[in-house]
Amino acid sequence: MRFAFIISAHNDPVHLKRMIESLPQQSVFMVHIDAKSDIQPFTSIISDPRVCFVKNRTDVMWGSIGVVEAQMTMIRKALELHQQMPIDYFISLSGLDYPLWSNERIESYFAEQKGREFIVTLCMEGQGEAAQLYREHRPFNYKSWKYGSLGSKFRVALRHIIYALGIRKSLRFKDEGREYVLYKGSMWWAISPELAQLALSYWDEHPQYVHYFHDGFAPDETFIPTLTAHSDFATKAIQMKGKFKNLESITPLTFIDYTNGIKVFTEEDFDRLINSDKIFCRKTITGKSDCLMDMIDDYRNSSPSPAAQ
Repeated sequence: MRFAFIISAHNDPVHLKRMIESLPQQSVFMVHIDAKSDIQPFTSIISDPRVCFVKNRTDVMWGSIGVVEAQMTMIRKALELHQQMPIDYFISLSGLDYPLWSNERIESYFAEQKGREFIVTLCMEGQGEAAQLYREHRPFNYKSWKYGSLGSKFRVALRHIIYALGIRKSLRFKDEGREYVLYKGSMWWAISPELAQLALSYWDEHPQYVHYFHDGFAPDETFIPTLTAHSDFATKAIQMKGKFKNLESITPLTFIDYTNGIKVFTEEDFDRLINSDKIFCRKTITGKSDCLMDMIDDYRNSSPSPAAQ
């Protein structure tokens, strides 16, 4: 199996280097460093020929269309490589993730599941309060105004005023005459090159589709899931029914603790991470998670091969 890891990062180059070196050897890595961050600390310690730091960098604002833009830049480069050497899955990670499974187990799992799309699609219609954030128009959300600045306060105030006036963003929209219903998932997925190509083609060629997400909440969690749910890939994806429970339930491959923000894992979390049955975890940070990652490495290296299990 060959993977293209789509990695969004903005800090901790030491950890990024360690994570890349821990993943399957036959992989390639598309890395986007937030335009607000200095790329030199990353490029100075990571010279692996498998790693491509994309040149067109986006000033990423959390929960904005800029996150999608950065992913599409990496997907575009990965698809170019796919033409030269076939890639089985594109896997989206953050720069603060770490693998929990051995590389042999990771490769075996994706080989056995070949044809599946590891992305959740959950319809946001009928979700009640869980859909409220997606009913808000968020103008200027993509602007890199610092939190607490006048621009940021203006943006938040404008959002509240629009909502108070009763103006709601519809959970349905049209593109080229076709109606779409909003679906939610996670931005941490593993998808086929074919689905990645479909997503990129919509980004490039469907401005009306992209426009809907431009002032929406967290389009990184809705842009590809919505497209997937309305495509031939829908039956291959993880179709979730019923009410939205929590972010953990729609993140199929990565263990994340959202209890009080996103928890930074330490050695105290080792047992629940290993027993989570997830392939990756987030977050692990240099200086705080070193002991944990050493324990994970020992576990990964001592794990029997899938054939022996």
